[in-house]
Amino acid sequence: MEAHRLDGDNRLKLGVFALNCSGGCAISSAPEAHAIEWRRNVAIAREADLGGFELLVPIGRWRGFGGITDYNGTNFETFTWGAGMAQATECIGIMSTCHVGLIHPLVAAKQAVTIDHISGGRYGLNIVCGWSKSEMDMFGAPMLPHDERYDYAGEWIDIVRKAWTAQAPFDYEGRYLKVHQAVSWPKPLRQPMPPLMNAGGSPRGKRFCAEHCDIAFVLLEPGNMGSTRQRIAEYRSFAREEFGREMKVWANGYVVQADTQARADAALHRYAIELGDDVAVENLAQELGVAGKLPSREAYENFKFHFKAGAGGYPLVGTAQSIADTLCGLADAGLDGVLLSWLDYAEGISAWNRTVSPLLKKSGLRA
Repeated sequence: MEAHRLDGDNRLKLGVFALNCSGGCAISSAPEAHAIEWRRNVAIAREADLGGFELLVPIGRWRGFGGITDYNGTNFETFTWGAGMAQATECIGIMSTCHVGLIHPLVAAKQAVTIDHISGGRYGLNIVCGWSKSEMDMFGAPMLPHDERYDYAGEWIDIVRKAWTAQAPFDYEGRYLKVHQAVSWPKPLRQPMPPLMNAGGSPRGKRFCAEHCDIAFVLLEPGNMGSTRQRIAEYRSFAREEFGREMKVWANGYVVQADTQARADAALHRYAIELGDDVAVENLAQELGVAGKLPSREAYENFKFHFKAGAGGYPLVGTAQSIADTLCGLADAGLDGVLLSWLDYAEGISAWNRTVSPLLKKSGLRA
C-alpha cells in the first residue's frame, strides 16, 4: 500500500480544489478561467503530485448556476473522476465527493473501495448531505429538512462503515435506510477505513462532522486570525469532548499571485469584478439561502465578491512571499490543511511550485 501523504509530517497540508468543474472556484468570464478537458485535468493533477501536494478534492456538482458562464455546469462525476486520477498519479491523495441522498451507501462503499485499490490506498471520501434543491429536484429526490439530512447521513455512513469493515453479511435497519444480508468485498487497503471529510458548518452539521469524519472543512473569516484560531480550536475541542475523537481542520483558499501586491490586486479585480458573472453568483447565493441571513447589504456584497473570487475561500492574494507568510499565520492558528484554487490552475500550480513551495520549505512549514 502507498503511504498516504495525509499522514505525512508537513505542518500545513495542501490540496487542489474543484479541478473537475468548469470555472473551478472562480465565477468569472475571464478567457483563462478553468475549462474542463480530461487531459488538462490530468496534467494539472500530475503537476500537483510532483509538487508534493497531499490531496485532490473535487466538487460534487450535477448542474450549473446559469449566467453567461453557467458556472460549474460542465463537470466530471467525482467517483469516475477519482478512479481516473488514481491511475494517472503516483503519490497524491484523491477524494470523491458524494451526495449521500443520491447514491446508495452500498454502491458508494464499493465505488470507494475500487478507487482505494486503484490508488494503492491513497483514497478518501468527502460527504455532502445536500443543500442544492435544484439538483435534488433533477433526480426527483426528497429535500429533507436541514437537521434531518444529517440524521440520514449518519445512517448512510454507518452502512458504509459496516461495508468496509464487516467480515460477515450484515443487516441494518434505521429510520431512513435498510439493508439485508449486505456484503462488500474487498475491504479498503487503508485500515480501518479511508478518511472522511465534511463541511458541516451549522450546529447540527458540526456535530455530525465531529462524530463521523476525520477532516472538518470550514470557511474562515479573511484577515481575522483571532477568529480563525478560535473557530479551529472549537471544532477540535468539540470532537474531543463529545466523541473522544481527534479531528483535522481544513479550509479553502483562492490564489492570485504576482510579482507585486498591486498587480495581484489588479488581477483579482479584473476577473472577479470586471469579468465576474454576477447572475451566476446571485443564483448561487439564492440557492444557498444566504441573502436573508447576512446582517447587511454590505455583508451580502462581500459574500458575493469572495465567491466570485474563489468559492468563498481565504484570499491568498499577493507576492509569493506574502502568500507564504499568510499560510504560516494560518498554520500557527491551528489550520491543518488548505484546498487551493486558481483562475488558471495550470499556470497557477506551476508558479506555486517554482516560487511559493521553496518559501514554505524555508519557513519549516513543509518538508
